Amino acid sequence: MRVLVTGATGFIGAAVARELVGRGHEVHALVEPSASTARIDDLRGRVTLHEANLHDAERVDAACAAAAAETCLHLAWYALPSDYLHSEENVALIGASVGLFRAFAKAGGKRFVGTGTCIEYDTSHGLLREGHTPILPRTLYAVCKNALHGALVELGPRYDVTVAWMRFFFVYGPGEAPGRLVSDVLGKLSRGERAPCSSGAQIRDFLHVSDMARAVVLVAESGADGAINVASGVPVAVRDVLDAIGRVTARPELLDIGAFAPRPNDPPFICADTTRLRGLGFAPRHSLESGLADTLDALRRD
Repeated sequence: MRVLVTGATGFIGAAVARELVGRGHEVHALVEPSASTARIDDLRGRVTLHEANLHDAERVDAACAAAAAETCLHLAWYALPSDYLHSEENVALIGASVGLFRAFAKAGGKRFVGTGTCIEYDTSHGLLREGHTPILPRTLYAVCKNALHGALVELGPRYDVTVAWMRFFFVYGPGEAPGRLVSDVLGKLSRGERAPCSSGAQIRDFLHVSDMARAVVLVAESGADGAINVASGVPVAVRDVLDAIGRVTARPELLDIGAFAPRPNDPPFICADTTRLRGLGFAPRHSLESGLADTLDALRRD
C-alpha cells in the first residue's frame, strides 16, 4: 500500500509511520517545513518526505501529486496541551483538511482515514459506541473534528473516496510531550520530584502508542468506513494509573493524591466500545503496567 501520512513527525504519527514501514508499506509523509523530524530520523531512506504547510494549498496539491498515494492517513492537527481544546487553530484546520482531501482525491487517492476524538461523543452515555452514542461535542476542538467528519462523509462519494474516521481515546507512551497525565507524573517521579494530582476518581480508556499505531494501520489496511473507536476498551480509574506509575518508578511516596480538584465539568467516565476495532483483528499487546514500564525505560534511555 502506498500511503500519505500527515503528522508523521508527531507523537502518534511517528509511531504510525514506523508501523507502516515495518509492515512493508511505501510511506510518504507530508511534513511542516519547520518541523523537527527527530522522531522519525531512524526512518530516513524508508519514508519519503514532502514539505508543505496544510494551509498552503499549492504546496499540498504538489505534495499529493508527487506522492500519488492510494491511502491518506490524516493525523496532523493542532495539539498544544495548554490550549488545543479551545484554540481557533481548530477552525482553520477544517478548511485545510478539506483542501488536503480534495488534493489527495485529485491525485488519484481512493481511501482517506481521518482522526477524530472521543469527546465528540456525549460522554454521559457509558461505553461510547459508534453509531449509537449521541454526538455532543463541548469544546471547539471536538466541534471542529466533528464538523470535518461530517464534511468528509458528504464529500467521499462525490470523489469516489472511501472515508474512515478514527476516534482516538487516551494515548500514552514513549515520546509523549510534557503536560499530559502519564508524561507529567512519570517524568516527575523518575526525577525524584513530587507530583501533585487530583483524587483520580475519573475513569478513562488508555492505550499505549505502539498499540494505537497498530490499530491505525489495521484501519487503513481494511475496507472499513465510517467511525471507528481506537482505544483499549478497558475502563481504568486515573487513580489506578497513578498507583501503577508509583509502582514502576518505585516512588509511590512522591504522589500527592488529592492535591488539587478535578477540572470543572470533567466527565467522570470516558471509555470505548471497541467491537468494530476488534472485528478488524485488533487486541492490545500492552497492559497498563507493561506499557508504563516501557515508557519509563524509554525515558531513562533519552
